[in-house]
Amino acid sequence: MATWRNLAIGALRLAGATNIAAALRHNARNADRPLALLGLK
Repeated sequence: MATWRNLAIGALRLAGATNIAAALRHNARNADRPLALLGLK
């Protein structure tokens, strides 16, 4: 689980997120947002 969280944090940092906690909450609200962040949708 820690590996997945670290990967998510790394992806958010690469996307330019400055507040990781807020970015995690923002992306958790909609299943399409993390996919779009990774370029999968």
